[in-house]
Amino acid sequence: MKREDYIYQERRYGSFTRSLTLPSALRTDKAEAVFENGVLTLTIPRAEEAKPKTIKVETKKGVEGEKK
Repeated sequence: MKREDYIYQERRYGSFTRSLTLPSALRTDKAEAVFENGVLTLTIPRAEEAKPKTIKVETKKGVEGEKK
C-alpha cells in the first residue's frame, strides 16, 4: 500500500550489540578487526591443529573406468 501523505523514517538511538559463538580452535592473539564503510571485518586465523590435513593418494594402473 502506497500513500502520498506518509513518510517512513528510521531513527538511531542507544547502543547496539551482537554476539556470536566462535570455534575454540582459533588464534585470538593474531585476530584483526577493520571497520570500514559501516562494515566490521574480523580476521581470526585457525590454530595449526584445527587446519585440515592433506593426504596424498597414489593411483595404480588398472583404475576402474580407464581404457586399456
